[in-house]
Amino acid sequence: MSLREPAWRVSARELESSLEEERGAGDRATSYLLSPFGARMSRVVVAGSLSPAESIGREEANTFWRARLADPTGAVAVTAGSFQPRAMAQLRQGRESRPALVVGKVHLYRGRDGVAYVSVRAEAVRSVSENEERALWSDMVRQTLDRLDLVERVEKSPSTSEESLRVEGVPSAWIRAAHESLRRYPAVDRPAFRRELAAVVRAIAGETGPRPSTSTSVSVTVRPAAPPKPPAPAPSAAERAEESVFLDLLDEIAEVSVDGYADLKEVVSRLEAQGVVADRAELLLNRLEESGVVEEPIVGKLRRA
Repeated sequence: MSLREPAWRVSARELESSLEEERGAGDRATSYLLSPFGARMSRVVVAGSLSPAESIGREEANTFWRARLADPTGAVAVTAGSFQPRAMAQLRQGRESRPALVVGKVHLYRGRDGVAYVSVRAEAVRSVSENEERALWSDMVRQTLDRLDLVERVEKSPSTSEESLRVEGVPSAWIRAAHESLRRYPAVDRPAFRRELAAVVRAIAGETGPRPSTSTSVSVTVRPAAPPKPPAPAPSAAERAEESVFLDLLDEIAEVSVDGYADLKEVVSRLEAQGVVADRAELLLNRLEESGVVEEPIVGKLRRA
């Protein structure tokens, strides 16, 4: 079992098209952005041309930066703030558009005018060569086509059991995402999206042409949002106690580590030794990250925000 939410390899176009959210039950549960094309995303990996970042924070103490990442299918906003200091520094360092890899959490904002804006809150940003960029696009196209094949298979044969798909090696997360895509987007034109991926294939092949623009504004109209849910109840005393144990272990491990970070696997292992199962440890980490108490600036490495 993975201890973290998988980072889905997606295109800007798929992010632009994802207009449905899913929130789990319970306090500070992880939220997901549901794609019409078989992804159920909390974290994503995107690659493309990253524009120079601009400051959009209103207060110096609450610095917030935004850039745009474009691939051959479209563009998406990438943000980082004071809770992601390394990602923010990496985002700011570009003086001109450059090929880059971004890993981060997805966010959907709905304005009062019924317009939805998708963005990626960066956890890590890295400049890449054009060859690396094409390799990342190739990986994205392969995974996207595999997901589209799965969605179409489930649509044509709804009686296919989840167990039989797992036996074939299909990840459980993909199976759930395929069913949710069909349920949430019953009328979407998936073959059209499949054809749009040809633009990425041409870019991978090195066909000449202008690099994708990072200045295009991306927005889509959605149906009116449901009434907001009531605020989640405050964590119980038992949950606060678990958070305290988690943070104490994190601090203890980070204090003696060479790089000043706590290794995620070691934190989870020591929590298990104290009776906190891995599933519960993942829930604790998600909750503490969402509240801005803990961050993971390097994959698998934790520290206090």
